[in-house]
Amino acid sequence: MPGSVSTDAVDLPALPCSTTLPTAPITARPAPRLIARRESRLRDTMPAMHLRSCLILAATMLACSSTPGGSDESTGDGSTGSTAADTMATDTTAADTTAADTTAGSLCGDGVLDDGEECDGQDLGGKSCEDVNADFVGGTLGCGQDCTFDLGGCEMAPGEAIVVINEVVATPVTAGPYTGAPDAIELYNAGTGAADLTGWRISDDPAFSPAQTYVFPADSTLAAGETLVLVGIGINGMGELPFGLSDDSVETIALDDGATGVDAVEVPAYASVVSWCRVPDGAATWDFCEQTLGEANVAAATACGNGVIEGAETCDGKDLGGATCVSLDLGFTGGTLVCAGSCTPDVSGCTTDSAIVINELRSSGADPIELFNDGNAPADLSGWILTDDPVGPDYDPAADVEEYVFPDDTVLGPGEYLVVEGGTMPGQHPFGLGGGGDRVTLLRVAPLVILDLVTYGAGEADNSYCRQPNGPGGVWTADCVPSFGLEN
Repeated sequence: MPGSVSTDAVDLPALPCSTTLPTAPITARPAPRLIARRESRLRDTMPAMHLRSCLILAATMLACSSTPGGSDESTGDGSTGSTAADTMATDTTAADTTAADTTAGSLCGDGVLDDGEECDGQDLGGKSCEDVNADFVGGTLGCGQDCTFDLGGCEMAPGEAIVVINEVVATPVTAGPYTGAPDAIELYNAGTGAADLTGWRISDDPAFSPAQTYVFPADSTLAAGETLVLVGIGINGMGELPFGLSDDSVETIALDDGATGVDAVEVPAYASVVSWCRVPDGAATWDFCEQTLGEANVAAATACGNGVIEGAETCDGKDLGGATCVSLDLGFTGGTLVCAGSCTPDVSGCTTDSAIVINELRSSGADPIELFNDGNAPADLSGWILTDDPVGPDYDPAADVEEYVFPDDTVLGPGEYLVVEGGTMPGQHPFGLGGGGDRVTLLRVAPLVILDLVTYGAGEADNSYCRQPNGPGGVWTADCVPSFGLEN
């Protein structure tokens, strides 16, 4: 390992990596604070680089050798050594690395190695650096406070490149030099040698289907201690990634060198709404982060998903802050309020006493949505809204670009049906109904009142999803006989 580099250069100006790489070779530029402290940053990352018992997405990687974490495959820079997946072992969530995750009955910190622990205090189970990873050539193995191996004292062979997926942002970037990019993925070289990325591939499909895969052009390189940021292709055609990243469901991202798996990460639902990253850079542990693309990763001050309401969160896990369906003041008269993975109220279990209801819908063909008036009086729907966007206390109709607003003088008489089909013509709703599941809400504004809402799962509305029988008391049923405009 090279000698320490003076930190006097930390004031070098930030030079983020290029984000327009469709044809030209890539040579990543230094990220702020990485070059001046290359060796120390590497050592800073090593304490968290512990090995776990299984690989995420093993189907995307070749079988490992019998040496833990080792491999005989060639790395991207032409040197012989392990792939990043072997070196880093399994990508784990932050929750995976806590002492609470050990097997029931074990006690992390008691100095006794129990099932579910890699180590405990001075008890390393007889392991050395070389035992846990064949790429280490010596050094001192330690044990972290979470009873996982501390590799900070282990020494790697000089010139080894370790390229990992380092940060994932699945919503438009709002901070830093990549602001406005639709999605972003950051790579980081945690090794001591440069990596030749020519022909490497990254995709949200472990099978690397061509339509969902970015292939690095010739002469693309990533030096030790540097980052490279790839962004989604935007409406202006700029960017690299031909696939979008989901911010509300589990997302898998895989990286290989054209043949052999290099790294893979399974991003939990909602984890990358702001940023999901390794902390520190290159470490095995992932956490909720601030958006720091091209710079050193920083854990977020607040974390959605920890069960405690913090910052701008309105709920978190089971902590609803005392809120109920009724207390939201959205027109609900009962039901069960829960917290969505985005730490906002999920009102899909709330109920109303409205006589005007969504009565039937279909997620194929013209995507028709049927309303039914179960009351005894005509209802003026002028200005009412149909939308498939989530609706909560902060819903802003002006920001909903695909809502359907009922035109003036739209009246639904007692016992009558009204069918609104999808499309771009007047009288048609502009949003599509997803075959993999979706929600539809009927509401009015000023004040905001939800009249009815329905949520369906994958495939349930392919043919028809309807109330049985008609009206507010009907039970939502999948695979109905389509009867739009008639009794279900």
